[in-house]
Amino acid sequence: MHYHSMIDVLNNQCKNKPDQAACVFLENLNETSKITFAQLDKDAKKIAGALLHAGAEPGDRAVLIFAPGLDLVRAFWGCLYANQTVVLVQPPFNKKLLEKTHRIIHNCQPKVVLLPAKSADRYADLFTTGGYLSSQEPITVLPFESVFEKIYPWQKPAVNPDDVALLQYTSGSTSDPKGVMVSHKNLLDNLEKIKNAFGMHEHSVMFGWLPPYHDMGLMGSILSPLYTGYTTFLMTPFTFLQNPLIWLQAIAQYRVTITGSPNFAYDYCVKRIKDEKKKGLDLSSWEVAFNGAEPVHHGTMERFYQAFQGYGFRKEAFYPCYGLAELTLLASSGKPLIPYNLLHIKKSQLETHRVEILPQETLDSYRLVSCGSLHHDIRIVDSDTFKSCETDVIGEIWITSDSVAKGYWSQQEETQQIFAATIDNECEKKQYLRTGDLGFIHDNELYVTGRIKDLIILYGKNHYPQDIEATLKHSHLHELLGNCAAFVKSLNNEYLLTLVCELKSQRIEPQELERFSNEIFEMIYNAHTVEIHKIVFVRRNSIPQTTSGKVKRRQCREQLINDELPVIYKWRLTSQ
Repeated sequence: MHYHSMIDVLNNQCKNKPDQAACVFLENLNETSKITFAQLDKDAKKIAGALLHAGAEPGDRAVLIFAPGLDLVRAFWGCLYANQTVVLVQPPFNKKLLEKTHRIIHNCQPKVVLLPAKSADRYADLFTTGGYLSSQEPITVLPFESVFEKIYPWQKPAVNPDDVALLQYTSGSTSDPKGVMVSHKNLLDNLEKIKNAFGMHEHSVMFGWLPPYHDMGLMGSILSPLYTGYTTFLMTPFTFLQNPLIWLQAIAQYRVTITGSPNFAYDYCVKRIKDEKKKGLDLSSWEVAFNGAEPVHHGTMERFYQAFQGYGFRKEAFYPCYGLAELTLLASSGKPLIPYNLLHIKKSQLETHRVEILPQETLDSYRLVSCGSLHHDIRIVDSDTFKSCETDVIGEIWITSDSVAKGYWSQQEETQQIFAATIDNECEKKQYLRTGDLGFIHDNELYVTGRIKDLIILYGKNHYPQDIEATLKHSHLHELLGNCAAFVKSLNNEYLLTLVCELKSQRIEPQELERFSNEIFEMIYNAHTVEIHKIVFVRRNSIPQTTSGKVKRRQCREQLINDELPVIYKWRLTSQ
């Protein structure tokens, strides 16, 4: 069905299946609240009426500060029904989130803020016109409960498909935030692609615990089920982190067909869920176990399969995919219940950005998981020359599509650089999105190898930080270490490799840490032929991560330089 705007999507579901549950929210495994398509439509109209009565104009930004739950879903649709631009913000429960929220509000200049009444006083300083926000117009703060006290008239607004429906703020927290301008057309195009790629239908069942402030959580777990017209079960990320078994128990209890996460959650389940806790699990309904990461790890999926194959989990359910907020979400993916492809690449050639495929695994090979077939016009481009790369050569992934967002809010120069790139040796001068990700296309499937800005170049060779980190993660030291971050630091015009590692215990003597450091040095050198010049051990859970669990290497590097990390022990090469 062709939709003109996102309002049409919910209107259609309300008309065709009014009494079907659209969203169900779980506390542990118990349903605490649910909402039908008809009720969601009704509530969205009430919220929209209240927003318009409060003076909000079409196109104004509306900041929503809600914990994960159905109120967040109601508020999101209410803003769309008022033709507002939604800005979802995680409740700022610590100093760093508070600073990020300040920057987001300063950047997007909202007309209205919608949040639970109990939070209005707590976050009052965020919305005053004094101090940080002295240059902007006063912000109307609407306690969420108040919008239902009186019903104001609502009529369907005249929405242009190019109107901005959502500002999806990137997760970087050291620089000014970038609000990706996602239009109604972008959402409709990408949600249709997700529906087709994932094989979604009215009898599908989604389960999601990923943060709704993140593109995979919002588009993947909330909007795509509603677009297709089936029920999604939702849970907070905190519940998953406290007890990952609940994720799998919910799959079994509610016969979930589609759910997933980045790499870390699959590894987390393997580590945290002991065999005696698995009794009674039945994962046979799970058809699409999506895994979106850069890159997707074959070892992660293999370990999960070995741990849960006895409980109905099928290896062919694994569904590697690739996407990014600047493309709304999905860029490429596999096919449901068809095994993903895997290549063995010669390491020595990979270091020079050449791809040499080996027939089988060797000591000089690196495993790469396919992120599936292309859902857009995707090109591989040399990021220095802006020329198309030859076949099986690694370059930057560029994309042109109706899913490509309109740019970054109030950042014209960066928008021009990232969203309006052109290929030098292409006759038709299309505009492409520069993803910042490295990869190549083989047999019409995309393979992602890493991030340009994270790439470590030493002695003329390219090293991917995730490879170095994975060497430690899968070594005999993994029980002692938490997250690790590899990056280079400059000293006297020389680039030196640094490794920051979380220690799970602070009760390790310095002489033991010295011995561990020597082991790590030898291990990394033997595996990658690169020297580590500094190893820094820090307290557990202190390496910064995105909301989806990815290590923020650049932020970690800056925190180390600024002495902001809780350092336990430092090791240096004696020659330094």
